[in-house]
Amino acid sequence: MLQSLAIQRGSHGQHTMPATPERSLHVLLSDFDPSLAAFLEVPGPFSNRSRMARLSEELEACGLIGWFWLHNVESAATIAPKFVWSGCFGLSREPLGRVRDYFGTEISWDLLYMNFMARWMVVPAMGSAAYSYVTALAFLSTGSVDNPFLPLFSVGLIVWGMIMLFFWGRLERRYQEKWREDVNISGRDDINTDAVLETKIDDETGEVKLVYPEWKHKAKKFAASALMAPCLALVLGAGLLALDFRARIINLDPKLIDGISVGGMLGGVATAAIIFIATRLVCYHWCAVLTNWENYTKRSGYIYSLGVKCFLIDLVAHAFPLIYLALLDFPILSRFAPASKASIMDSLTVQAVTVFTAWWLCTATFSYFEAYLLQRRADAEVDRVGSKPDLSHEEQHLRPNFPGYLTTNAWMSVQLIYSFVFAAVCPVAPLLMYIWVLHRLNWDRSALLYVYKRPHPHPSPGGNFWMRSIFFVMLLALAVQIPIILFCSKALTFWLPSITLEDRWGIFILLEILVLVLSSYVLSKEFRGEDAEGSERV
Repeated sequence: MLQSLAIQRGSHGQHTMPATPERSLHVLLSDFDPSLAAFLEVPGPFSNRSRMARLSEELEACGLIGWFWLHNVESAATIAPKFVWSGCFGLSREPLGRVRDYFGTEISWDLLYMNFMARWMVVPAMGSAAYSYVTALAFLSTGSVDNPFLPLFSVGLIVWGMIMLFFWGRLERRYQEKWREDVNISGRDDINTDAVLETKIDDETGEVKLVYPEWKHKAKKFAASALMAPCLALVLGAGLLALDFRARIINLDPKLIDGISVGGMLGGVATAAIIFIATRLVCYHWCAVLTNWENYTKRSGYIYSLGVKCFLIDLVAHAFPLIYLALLDFPILSRFAPASKASIMDSLTVQAVTVFTAWWLCTATFSYFEAYLLQRRADAEVDRVGSKPDLSHEEQHLRPNFPGYLTTNAWMSVQLIYSFVFAAVCPVAPLLMYIWVLHRLNWDRSALLYVYKRPHPHPSPGGNFWMRSIFFVMLLALAVQIPIILFCSKALTFWLPSITLEDRWGIFILLEILVLVLSSYVLSKEFRGEDAEGSERV
């Protein structure tokens, strides 16, 4: 009966929408009392809450104050993570059909991307473990982390990254076609409820539409781009402050060797702490405020734009200290033969490995501490039978709201940058990223069911920017690995003893031109429909 009612009546004029139990509930609530339909308004992406619904006098007299989505015991059991051996190592391909029906397309895209990363980071993780062992042996035997196997490791990761690009692009296009007919509930699920919108009635259909003048939106986007300058200035200043602090620590004891030294490690830890504070506590909040001020009509547009800003902040924050440090010690600038007496790979490796490891431990500790607090809260407020909550409505009422995937995607994006762009100077990054993704994938699947309230099943026209950023990361890795191999390491001299400085410059210019051509081709092909999708997100 519910399905037939949903098909016949539709909701807000959307008669072609699929008949789902949630949509059937929306239709029944609207029939019972029109004001009840306001309870199903989608939470805003910035405020993470819905507008207060105005109920009828009869419902207010009954004491009704709010609502939340309830988990279904049977459905939760079918989509709960199965901890078989292949799933524990990220090798299983999780079926997302039921997950999409239960949690919506927005969350399903994030789980799809994370599952892809878990499966495709297995090989880089094994290569990372092997090359980290070689690097440690090189340091113990020669006192330097530089070794002849660096070009092999870098080229291998670049080739694997290009293969990942191809398969992710194919997988993304297949799911975009597969999930094109999205599961909506009210017909306005992708509306940004935090935005200030104008009401417009279609003259032909009489449909009520929520719009915002395009010229105002473009003007605000342009102004927001200019207002991003303080964030970038803060990030660059934080990087310079961290490098200055690093130099002061190293100079405290002249006996310590610059590069592989306690001072270099402490400087890396300080850099990680300063970057974490500048980006997470200041810049991310400012990016969210600017994106909300841009007044996107679509929720997906807000999420995409926020992802672009946060990715840019993270890229500049982590890349600038390493690039600045490399340029200061670049042997080419003083016309010396590349890495003839001393390799700058030592100082770069200590800086990158220390910053990444400290940052990784900080984020991992934060994640585990958050999980611990949520677990303690659930144990304190609910008497459990066994290791899982009973999924009663009393128990679910006490749960916190799902915070979304912004932080998770941002953390994974930074790890992806270190794993491919800076892999030559941070060989442990792919291994640590693989461990993190495995933990996060299993934790998110369990937390969505047993820790948080059931989130609203948001639709999404496609993956957010974090999933598109993989193309920028891999192409940037290709551009960065070339100068590291040619100018920063002594490894090329081992394989080609007769190579000269002029030869290196010629190879560098030729390869960078090829990278530029390849980048133009890949980005134009993959982002060909981005303008059309962007207009849909506005």
